[in-house]
Amino acid sequence: MFSREEKKILNTTFFNQFVRRMSRHHSLGGGGGRWESYKTGVKGLYFRMLTAPIVGIAIDIQQKDPEIRALLFDQFIELRRLLEAEWGDAVVYESSHFLDSGIEVSRIAITLENAYFYDKEQWPTILSWFETKLIGLDAFWDTTGDIVKALAR
Repeated sequence: MFSREEKKILNTTFFNQFVRRMSRHHSLGGGGGRWESYKTGVKGLYFRMLTAPIVGIAIDIQQKDPEIRALLFDQFIELRRLLEAEWGDAVVYESSHFLDSGIEVSRIAITLENAYFYDKEQWPTILSWFETKLIGLDAFWDTTGDIVKALAR
């Protein structure tokens, strides 16, 4: 196990490498200049990089109103072929998922199997995977973001 300070150092080191690597890519979907905190333009809709206990990427729909959350989730279900074409991996759709904080969200996610974030030897694979999947998510959002934004208004 790692101490809190060791985890902080590993996170900082990894994300510094990630930022350097992603600086050569520009967002098509308008995510702002920071891939690790992508701006969707929709309140309560987040693109998250997951690092522990699994390595993955999640689209979290965190609307307080369960009907709006369900409506947005259904829209992502309608757009699933486009997202799956960009990601190329098995996508998991959960209409109800609870974050560690206890907040209920709807989550669409992919994971990198057999990856352990705190193993520095795996970082080249993890970095490459995040890069590919985030660029795919950005292309998906460039194509479909206006549809979801119009629905969220």
